[in-house]
Amino acid sequence: MRRKFNDRSKLKALAIILLLPILSLAQSNPKSGSAPQTKQERKAQAKQDRIVREEQAVAVAEAGATSTSRLALPFKRAWLYLTDEASTVPPSTDATRIYLPLTGGRIVCLDRETGSLLWSSEPGGMIVSSIAVGKNSIFLATRKVTDSGMEEGGTLRALDKATGLTLWLKDYTRPFTSPLALADDRIYAGSADGSLYALDSKNGGVIWTVETQGVVEGRSLVTDNAIYFGSDDGALRAIERASGKVIWKHQASGKIVGQPSSDEHAVYFGGGDGYFYSVDIATGKLRWRARTGAAIEASPVLTGDRVLVASFDNFVYALSRATGGRIWKRRLENRITSAPLIEGDASLVAPLRGDYVAVFLNSDGRRVNLYQLDKEFEIVADPIFSNETLVLATNKGLVVATATRPAANAPSAVKK
Repeated sequence: MRRKFNDRSKLKALAIILLLPILSLAQSNPKSGSAPQTKQERKAQAKQDRIVREEQAVAVAEAGATSTSRLALPFKRAWLYLTDEASTVPPSTDATRIYLPLTGGRIVCLDRETGSLLWSSEPGGMIVSSIAVGKNSIFLATRKVTDSGMEEGGTLRALDKATGLTLWLKDYTRPFTSPLALADDRIYAGSADGSLYALDSKNGGVIWTVETQGVVEGRSLVTDNAIYFGSDDGALRAIERASGKVIWKHQASGKIVGQPSSDEHAVYFGGGDGYFYSVDIATGKLRWRARTGAAIEASPVLTGDRVLVASFDNFVYALSRATGGRIWKRRLENRITSAPLIEGDASLVAPLRGDYVAVFLNSDGRRVNLYQLDKEFEIVADPIFSNETLVLATNKGLVVATATRPAANAPSAVKK
């Protein structure tokens, strides 16, 4: 008799568990058995849903993982800039402004704190890479096309940061294809003609060129001693800054798209062949290579005794700088084309076309934070994090969130 009672109790408990999601859905659906929501009610519901998602993101640390990084703080959305002209070209920032390229060649400059529009400019042509930010000017490369869509060459422009007015422009036979690297009074840019150009930032004049056998798509790494860049011909080259003379070349088997990284011993880069390479910084000879499951286009990031590598196989890898041995790896739901953003003991990863960013411990890959975007928002370009502000370019425009520190002993407040 007692066993039958226990069986009935278990069945009753199971029925309640199965019914809970249905009851919860009925309670949360304002249209169920009631009049349609007004516009104001829908906005209030959307705001409440966003608050719930942000509160849920606070409790996403895995297995008790803790971090002192600002990336581990809960993110709260500060403002949005919605547009139908969202571009896959990443935004650029300085201390007070965000420069956002849009499709069709337009640029908007937004106040970093409030999102208010400071100026807008339509220099013409299609913007092909992120904007390089200088002290008083910004620089952008565009591709000129005819009405029929045929390429007509490229243009480099300098705009005034405060007004967006053109300071100078210079035309070139072929468009630039890499993000611009700005150092001192020079701009380094890869071209569709297969060359790397060193340009004068005062007028766009050509100082020197280095020819390769493929399109140069990746941003150059500019150091005190040399410039390092990859090409679609699968070679990584080290170049003298002053003259453009080739110091060494390392030939890999797949195109090199991401910007390399370096320390005092080695240069690190990923290839389209799915391998990650470490080569001697003085000679370019191979130190080690490590295999991933797909092409690598994101730039590697150095932290402590390891290097973080994001691959098209949806994994982030932490490899030993000394040997290339795998320390940990972490799978996400989408391809990863952007370099992880490191702050302190953690790193932020933004999957391409994902609706979230995740933060992992550099030590063991455990997750310590997650920021979920609103429905139908997808990340389309490299994220930015600085001064506790996260800037995400999405298919619907710009999402800006801040890392919030909980107030000590703060009383709860209800907004009326």
